[in-house]
Amino acid sequence: MSAKTANPSTLTTHLLSLSTLRPYSAATEHPFLTAAGQGTLPPSLLSLWLAQDRLYAAHGYPAFIGRTLAAIPFSSLDAPDSQRERANRDIVRVLSGALANVVREVGFFGEVAAEYGLSVQGWRERKGTRDYTAEMARIGAEGRIEDAMVFLWAMEQVQTLRCCLDAR
Repeated sequence: MSAKTANPSTLTTHLLSLSTLRPYSAATEHPFLTAAGQGTLPPSLLSLWLAQDRLYAAHGYPAFIGRTLAAIPFSSLDAPDSQRERANRDIVRVLSGALANVVREVGFFGEVAAEYGLSVQGWRERKGTRDYTAEMARIGAEGRIEDAMVFLWAMEQVQTLRCCLDAR
C-alpha cells in the first residue's frame, strides 16, 4: 500500500479485524498486569518492570521514531499541497506526537519510582526487552514506512489496552 493510496480508517479497520493464535488478552490480561493494576506486586518486581519499560521507552522508542522519520519519502518534486506531501506531513505529526508522549512517559517512570521508593537504575536489560527493542530497530531500519507505521500502531494499541486494564 503506498502513501498515495493508503486509507487510514480502512487500514485501522482491517488491523482491528485480525485475529491471532494468542489474542491480545493473553498479553493484556496477564496476572502480572492485574497485580500491577491492583498494587499487589512486590516492590522489587515492580522496580524491575519499570526499569525494563523505561529502557524500551527511553532508548528503543526514540530511536525507532527517528529511523521512521528519516524514512519518510519526502521529495522536492512533490507540490506542497499534493496528496503525497500531505500524507508525509500527517506521518510527521503522528510520529512527533508519539515522541512527545514517550518523553512524558519516561518522566512518569521517574515520578513513580520516587513516589513509591522504587529503583529504575542499575538493572540489566533483560532478553525480552533487548529482543523487543531489536525488533523496533530492525523495522525502523529495514522496513518500509508502512511497516513502521503499522508497528507503531500495534505498540500503541497494546499500550492502550494495557492502560485500560491497569485502570480497572
